Amino acid sequence: MDAPKTQRSSGLPLRLVLIVPFIVQISVAVGLTGWLSIRNGQRAVNDVASQLRREVTNRIDSEVRHSLATADTVNQLAVNALRREGADLRNVRSPQAVYWDHLRSTSVISGLGIGNTSGDLFAVQRRTKAGEDIYFIEYTDIPLGRRWRSNQVNLEQQVVDTSLGDKPIDGRQRAWYKAAVAARGAAWSNIYTSVSRSADKTLAVNVARPIYDKNQELLAVSGVIFNLRQVSQFLNGLKLSESGQMFIIERSGELVGTSDAKDPFTLNNDKVERLKAVNSTSPLIRAAASHLNQQFADLSKIEQAQQLEFFIDGKRQFLQVTPLSFGNGIDWLIVAAVPESDFMAQINQNTQNTILLCLLALGVASGVSVLTSRWISAPMSRLGAASRAIAAGKLDQSVDAKGIRELEVLGQSFNQMAKQLKGSFEELETRVEQRTAELNVAKEVADTANRAKSEFLANMSHELRTPLNGILGYAQILLRDKTANPKQKDGLSIIQQCGDHLLNLINDILDLSKIEARKLELNSHDFDFATFLHSIVDICRVKAEQKEITFTYEPLNKLPAAVHADEKRLRQILLNLMGNAIKFTDRGGVTFKVGVLLDSSSIAKPDAKPDAEPGNHGLRPSAQPATTRIRFQVEDTGVGMTAEQIEKIFTPFEQVGEKHRMAEGTGLGLAITQQIVQLMDSQIQVESITGQGSTFWFEVDLAEAENWIESQASHSALHITGYEGERRSLLVVDDRWENRSVLVNLLQPLGFEIIEASHGQEGIEQAMTQHLDLIITDIAMPVMDGFKMVRKLRSLPQFQHVPIIASSASVFKMDRQESQEAGCTDFLPKPIQVEELLEQLGCYLTLSWIYDSDSPTPAASRATVPELESQWLVPKPAELAALYASARIGDIWAVEEEAQRIQALHPDYQAFATKIVQLAQDMNEQAILKLVKPYAELEQ
Repeated sequence: MDAPKTQRSSGLPLRLVLIVPFIVQISVAVGLTGWLSIRNGQRAVNDVASQLRREVTNRIDSEVRHSLATADTVNQLAVNALRREGADLRNVRSPQAVYWDHLRSTSVISGLGIGNTSGDLFAVQRRTKAGEDIYFIEYTDIPLGRRWRSNQVNLEQQVVDTSLGDKPIDGRQRAWYKAAVAARGAAWSNIYTSVSRSADKTLAVNVARPIYDKNQELLAVSGVIFNLRQVSQFLNGLKLSESGQMFIIERSGELVGTSDAKDPFTLNNDKVERLKAVNSTSPLIRAAASHLNQQFADLSKIEQAQQLEFFIDGKRQFLQVTPLSFGNGIDWLIVAAVPESDFMAQINQNTQNTILLCLLALGVASGVSVLTSRWISAPMSRLGAASRAIAAGKLDQSVDAKGIRELEVLGQSFNQMAKQLKGSFEELETRVEQRTAELNVAKEVADTANRAKSEFLANMSHELRTPLNGILGYAQILLRDKTANPKQKDGLSIIQQCGDHLLNLINDILDLSKIEARKLELNSHDFDFATFLHSIVDICRVKAEQKEITFTYEPLNKLPAAVHADEKRLRQILLNLMGNAIKFTDRGGVTFKVGVLLDSSSIAKPDAKPDAEPGNHGLRPSAQPATTRIRFQVEDTGVGMTAEQIEKIFTPFEQVGEKHRMAEGTGLGLAITQQIVQLMDSQIQVESITGQGSTFWFEVDLAEAENWIESQASHSALHITGYEGERRSLLVVDDRWENRSVLVNLLQPLGFEIIEASHGQEGIEQAMTQHLDLIITDIAMPVMDGFKMVRKLRSLPQFQHVPIIASSASVFKMDRQESQEAGCTDFLPKPIQVEELLEQLGCYLTLSWIYDSDSPTPAASRATVPELESQWLVPKPAELAALYASARIGDIWAVEEEAQRIQALHPDYQAFATKIVQLAQDMNEQAILKLVKPYAELEQ
């Protein structure tokens, strides 16, 4: 019997049934997605192009206006300076110093000039030739027949070349002179071309302003030259699109500036001729200008920004034209043109990517249909088992499926898939290793970036510390001048305090990295608490006076004489809180309160006063504990905050309030301040009412300084006038003359012989020829740095025991360590503090200092009250009875009120009452009692 023949199935293959519907669905999705992508892309192109043209045009408008306004402002400032200095404008060269300073102070303008009513002219100019700036001082040479003299000068205003015109000139005939006189105010000239042989050809425009005397009689006309080359440079620096162009034209169609890096003029036999936009070498600029001429018969009719479209060779171009008017005489048009193709290329690429993704989805869908078919029959279970084995990590699997065409194909596909999966897994392991290596490289790059950031901050700090060394150094030098009056010394003290504050801010910049790494630490030391508070109050009072608001300092009770804490961090906290209060207060004032907490309810609320005990009036008992809890409170009458805003103010980079105030900060101040307060085991508290003001306060435990001598500042460096014994010779090595000058002016008056050197090699030469007692050297210097110099000196027997102090503005710890390894005896940071400098000199030279005979003795107390001036009138004993009684029981507030009453009722007692009020505000009840008692007991 013949074997039965296998009957061929008439049904559709399973693959066909599963895959075809997915193919159809994906094909429809691809077509629909592509069509929608093109349509939406076109719409997006129009929107993006419109927005981009508008934003770029606005930016050009803003930048050009800013530059024009700067030129006008420089002219106004120059005129104001001439008026303030009372310059004699009949001498046309009298403005030279003012004009030179203004020209060098800004790069926006290229020259300043003036013409008086006699027709004389004077100008200082900065021109460019072959990419380099050259300077000229030019004027009417009256002795030579009013001919124009042009002097090329260097930066020290020394003449390096000169030329003389061949005929006389009259400044009154200049267009800018006439325009300013006619306008009786600021006026812009027409654009003109520069044909100077001594510089590159360019376009320029002048803004002129007349100068009148008090009788409104014309004295002269001052003008500023604005070089239009910087307009083209700015346009060239903007990126509108791949091939977009921007240009500025006058209403006549002549170019002012372009973005194609081409000059907006032509040269014909060294003669500069203006170029119209329709004649530009740029096809897009030329076509855009032609379209504007076709669209508007007269360009002066364009009164507002308009967006247009035109075609070049059948390709659409987007165009925007915007009027730019400024002052009297500037009436230009800003034009931005961009091809549509610059945007469609990316859209078309995205459409292709979308189709490819859809095709990829089609392949995935086909795979899903194959996997779904395994559940049709029992043989599919073998495929499942093999799949589970592969999932378990056994990749060497093979499935043998026979009898069904679909299963045979499916089995082959599975076997091929298993093989490919194994290869892919091996490839994946290789890629993981590669990615791991790449991540390690990326980590090294990130570490390098962090090191670069730290080095940048350190270098920036070094550059700022160098001029600060001169500022603080000379402030300390001038404070030692006995001829300075008290007002001058107060001003110098404020300069020194502000310089110290700036130095602290520079150090705070370096602490940002510590805050990010959560490595910020407190460095506590003993310091005079009253002096510390007054220095902060002086800085903030100046800021408040600048805003014309009041600033009040209220010590609520007697404060510790000295505390042990981190002075810099506490200063940073208080200055930030009071600075914010002043910034957000426009009327009213700011009050700074400081008080010792006697118990938990002493200052529980912002407006509460300390509780008073009988006979003590809120003051602490005389037996003070080692640790004192002090409350610092800042109140203002500013804009206030809502509850939602209060929740955000301590978040980094969060700023609340009006936008113009946000521009004054970064939003980091309060966040950093809160972190520092938390390091002090405290928390900043806030209460605020919108429109009425805010109150910030915090409480900290401050340890009182042990064995603190209140008068230890009496014999400060300010009172040292010399030293005993033979004269000492010091070598100062520093490449910056200002740094050497500070040390010379500090130490020579004290009797030291100072020898100077500008680098390490010169320092060695000086040391070999001089007998030296001590060397002070900078680290970073040309020719030979300080480290090499010290190592070479230490290698010589005669310098083995000479003290060498390294002085540097560097903030790197490794510099201090390297200076020690090189052989330096000590390190002196810049800016140099006189006390620290003299302390090191006294230590290493074993000096006995000589103090000013007029300075207080070490045993004198800060609480000592100066004797009353002989011309002061003191109230009679009967009139002092109430004040004396209040002083005996320690009622400071009653003493102050009684002194103010005496001051108001008896003008003759003004000086006496003012002294009592001052002592009361300082909470110095012992000094008050000592001052009042002799007069109050005259009749007893």
